[in-house]
Amino acid sequence: LWSNVLKDFPGPFRVGDYVAVVGQLRPFRGELQLTVQKIWTVEQIRQIKQELKDFDVSLLHPSTPYDRAMMWRDLLDLVDQELSGPLQELVLSLLQQHESTWQLAPAARRIHHAYEGGLLEHTWFVARLACQTARLYPNLNRQLVVAGAILHDIGKLKELAQPYAPEYTVTGQLLGHIVLGWEMIRQAAVECHFPDQGLLLQLEHIIITHHGFQEFGSPVLPKTREAMLVYFVDDLDAKMKMMEQHLQADTSGREFTPYHRLLQRELYQLTEKPETVPPEEAPEAD
Repeated sequence: LWSNVLKDFPGPFRVGDYVAVVGQLRPFRGELQLTVQKIWTVEQIRQIKQELKDFDVSLLHPSTPYDRAMMWRDLLDLVDQELSGPLQELVLSLLQQHESTWQLAPAARRIHHAYEGGLLEHTWFVARLACQTARLYPNLNRQLVVAGAILHDIGKLKELAQPYAPEYTVTGQLLGHIVLGWEMIRQAAVECHFPDQGLLLQLEHIIITHHGFQEFGSPVLPKTREAMLVYFVDDLDAKMKMMEQHLQADTSGREFTPYHRLLQRELYQLTEKPETVPPEEAPEAD
């Protein structure tokens, strides 16, 4: 969008506005580039036409590819099957209190799961990963792991706004989702008269350490096995999504993608599916 175009079409344009454009689509350095020649906000067009034919907001919103109702049911089933007593009451109260927001919220502004339903998708993956991994370590408190996995990013409900074009709230900018999540859990624990302060402290420790390192935003390092497990499965799901998104966005047709700054590597783009031998043609074992 060149400055001379903005002289004729000054807007104003804000993050989250829907716009209509006239332009040209051309290849540039191996990628498609849209050069905008005219641009209006949808509201400007409505003031003139009052009606926009075939304008469907949902087509403009990236969103989770998974069924949100199904993911929500899965989380409630995990709470029902894996948790009991005060932990179950605490987690269930927070899920019920924020159900509608949680199903819409993104998990990040741009790095991973930055779309409608992204927070629910990320929570769903992390909770199931944590639950299954904890089964391999019988000396862990699995209830604590599952509760921490479900609640680890709850602060993002207050950190981020505008799910279809994520932006930080003022509170999110000043405090961040780790502090906000700790605060939400502490308040909910007071409201439900959580009886075990030692158990609550361990849950809070999971929340404030789930970024793993102080340079990544956690005030202290994970100092319990349960906190360490939640940190690793959270990091695993975030990085797997980052890789998936980077591979999908690459249209170069090359074997390796462009360099990913956060992952600090190029990714191998498998251009052809590996050949598989049909079962009936597979050689018999000696």
